[in-house]
Amino acid sequence: MVSTGMKPAPIGSASRMQNHSNEAATDGGNCPIPRPTPGDFRRLVSGPQENIIRAMDVSQSVFEDFKKVLRDQAVMLLDCERFLHEQAPDIWAIYLTSPQARETLASFLSKYTDAWPVELYIEHYLSKKTYAKRHAFRAKMTRLRPALKTVHVKSSASERGVSMPPAPGGPPPPYEDHDFVQPDAAGGNDLENFLKTVNPDLSHLFPAFEELGISSEADLVVVRSWPPAVRKDFFERELMGRMSALQIQALNVKLGEMI
Repeated sequence: MVSTGMKPAPIGSASRMQNHSNEAATDGGNCPIPRPTPGDFRRLVSGPQENIIRAMDVSQSVFEDFKKVLRDQAVMLLDCERFLHEQAPDIWAIYLTSPQARETLASFLSKYTDAWPVELYIEHYLSKKTYAKRHAFRAKMTRLRPALKTVHVKSSASERGVSMPPAPGGPPPPYEDHDFVQPDAAGGNDLENFLKTVNPDLSHLFPAFEELGISSEADLVVVRSWPPAVRKDFFERELMGRMSALQIQALNVKLGEMI
């Protein structure tokens, strides 16, 4: 058997959870507490832990013992800077079947249908940690963003009281003599064009970049101004799962080549 390295719960903690299980069995018979509805589950995940305590119908001290077992195990097995849905499925499966946690919590969790408090608390815990970490990261990126330069627009000739030159005589030249193209004819969005130049082609990820607020060449210039390590960390955190490690590295290299 492969050990996860997790320390067993203190004797007092295990005793409190066992006593709670015995009391629940005496008071409520063998009817387990059902899993909350999907809507209630989402509200519990995003709400304060006091709501979870009420949903689990436990005391504060029992809940503290319960969450300590889960958090100690999470630190050993999970990536605590990613949401639950971003965890590797095989690692999450190992977490749920860890023998140490099962032995400690088996009796306690028997009062809940499908042991739903485990998933609920871990999703709540990972969400709080991940939101806090990514908020701090975005705040750091904002501080690194170059200050916008003030653009001075010259007043028009008519505003300065200068007469405009007379209109040329005769009809205007045909359209083909004008040196302009419609945006669509120019080959699409400049960000999308840039993504096409990356090897491998990343143009299919254009919507993902828009979701991050990167939608133009000006935004690319901002990202280009960050140190390479910061750029790599940003894309790994925000787009891992949608981009492979190879694609992230190729993008970072291409940004470094921008003039």
